Amino acid sequence: MHLAPKHPAKMKHPALSWLCLCCWFLLISFCVTEIPKFGTTLSQTPVSTIELVNNNIEISCTIKGESMDNLRLFWYRETNKKGDLEFIVSATTSMDRFSYGTNISESRFSIRRVKFQNYFTLKIMNLKFSDIGVYYCMAEMASKVSFGDGTRLSVVETLPTTIQPMTKKTLCKCTKAPSSKSKKSGCSEAIWAPLLACAVILLIGLYLLVSYTYRVYRRSHIYFRKHSPR
Repeated sequence: MHLAPKHPAKMKHPALSWLCLCCWFLLISFCVTEIPKFGTTLSQTPVSTIELVNNNIEISCTIKGESMDNLRLFWYRETNKKGDLEFIVSATTSMDRFSYGTNISESRFSIRRVKFQNYFTLKIMNLKFSDIGVYYCMAEMASKVSFGDGTRLSVVETLPTTIQPMTKKTLCKCTKAPSSKSKKSGCSEAIWAPLLACAVILLIGLYLLVSYTYRVYRRSHIYFRKHSPR
């Protein structure tokens, strides 16, 4: 029985198959890990700040490229070196509902938006040392998010004293001026007092010399008158 020859199986190039597999793997990884973003830019002020404990602070986040009416607003905090973000508070687009994170006090943390200037803020009341960290604002629209650049907050008992030496120097300059004047006045008195005394002594000596000369002149004049031949 004559058998028809079988068609040889098509062989794929091993390098091409490996390249396709790598591209497929990278595409899947990118789709899973990448967070979708939109064209909104968030900028925060201040960049960093040092505040006294028990004081209040307000951090601003300005929105560019989108109206706040379409966004849901969030605030997060980074408190460790691992970069883990702790959820603080969020608000709906209409600002009628708020959500707070675990162990976040509603009386100390509040979110507020200024619609006409297109920015929103995070206000922290009665600062504590546990509030130290980097704060990030976030905006969300249709499952797409955008983060701010961060604001570093430090809480201290007393403010740094790096400015005090400059203040002391200016005070020293101000107090040195009258002391230098007093030195000048004392120096002038020390110079003029001996000169005045010398002038008085000279005048007295001149007076005595003139008186003595006048007396000698009168005696000699009287003597010559008595002994002159008539």
